[in-house]
Amino acid sequence: MSSHSNAPARLAITRLLAGHATQARFASLPENVRTETARAFLNWMGCALGGCHEPAVKMAAATVAQLGGGPQASIIGHAQRTDVASAAFVNCISSSILAFDDAHLATVTHPSGPVGAALLAFSENHKVSGEDFVNAFALGMEIECRLSNLLVLPPSNFNVGFYVTGMSGPIGVAAAIGNLLGLDEKKMNWAIGIAASQSSGFRSTHGTMTAHFRPGHAARSGVWGAMLAATGFDSDEYALEADNGFIDVYASSANLDFAVDGLGQHFEMLTNAYKPYPCGIVIHPTLDACLEVRQQIGPNAKMAQVRLRVHPLALKLTGVRTPRTTLESHVSLYHWAAAALLRGVAGVPEMWQDCIDDPGIVALRDSIEAIPDQAIGRGEAIVEVTLADGRTLRSHVLNARGSAARPMTDDELDAKFRAQASMVLPADKVEELLRLCRSVASLQDVGKEIAAVLQTGSVSPSH
Repeated sequence: MSSHSNAPARLAITRLLAGHATQARFASLPENVRTETARAFLNWMGCALGGCHEPAVKMAAATVAQLGGGPQASIIGHAQRTDVASAAFVNCISSSILAFDDAHLATVTHPSGPVGAALLAFSENHKVSGEDFVNAFALGMEIECRLSNLLVLPPSNFNVGFYVTGMSGPIGVAAAIGNLLGLDEKKMNWAIGIAASQSSGFRSTHGTMTAHFRPGHAARSGVWGAMLAATGFDSDEYALEADNGFIDVYASSANLDFAVDGLGQHFEMLTNAYKPYPCGIVIHPTLDACLEVRQQIGPNAKMAQVRLRVHPLALKLTGVRTPRTTLESHVSLYHWAAAALLRGVAGVPEMWQDCIDDPGIVALRDSIEAIPDQAIGRGEAIVEVTLADGRTLRSHVLNARGSAARPMTDDELDAKFRAQASMVLPADKVEELLRLCRSVASLQDVGKEIAAVLQTGSVSPSH
């Protein structure tokens, strides 16, 4: 059995990434990468718990039950168990469904979702040490972020209509699972090719359940890629860079150096960010500004006009003025601005139907003027509110909370985790799970120890 032998003229990034993925070890990870990986895992776990009782997750869990997967791994928040690939699929949907997951700021990919879901499921069916788990997690996120850079950043001609996590996610997962399986370079190369061939997703599905199917599919696809390659199932050894391959199809003018320059020395996953608000990350600067203005408004003041000045991408990706459902609220700049200005908060309750249908929020939402401005940075926003008495209040946010310039602190991440986990687990288990996630590198058997806490039962969601 052999792969194609005619190498394209481009840099052989498939082989270089495969070689790195086979050799990556925990001992080589800098301390800050180990720490950030544990933070990413904690954030992912909180998001998976927060979303596990949402309707789309229940539907996905019921569907995999119909398909009959073996009881290898847990579906978070449910008594049900299923096969590794299906558990990865459902649990990744859980972590995505509230739009509270992480985001790689340069590309708006969500790197920890597919990787975290796949690794936890795999670790329930295979004994994986904490160090090996952290190494694989960091590896998968790193490859996903690097390939996202390659796809999205200039000189790429990448179509913004593609869903980036669906493109790079399967490949990051395949590398992570392949590392735990101990694949050699040839099989790792095939795993990348099999995963890349399953890349998919487009943004017109934003605001629907399908938007969250895509990262779930990425998680499942990467598991399949690695496990098929382990059996000898082959692929093109130049799948990423070949003519009519991954890059040629999705971003033919991309700079392939983004995938491999400084690999193992420079860590792109350190630029990953965690969301303080459960909505599209391009909305966050506006929310910061709205909340700042809200603090200046007196208790009886009435707003006559609201004007937002934002980067054009914010409106392109989240320009839904009238969301009908919780899922559509995730991509409504107008809804979140109105909710923040009227309620003074922007949390999970602000995505629920009672907030969407609140007459005061509807009225303000309908009156907001949002202006796209190319001079505004992607992490920047200006909000001006004119009150009925003629006063104008203004906030100019240069860097949103959660950005590289204003990262979420450990205390903020812990609070975010507790708020979501407490929707599912009793208080003592919330604290135990937080401790395990924070100290994941020291665990002896990650899947067994995490599952022991998750399987202690759940409480009914509060909405």
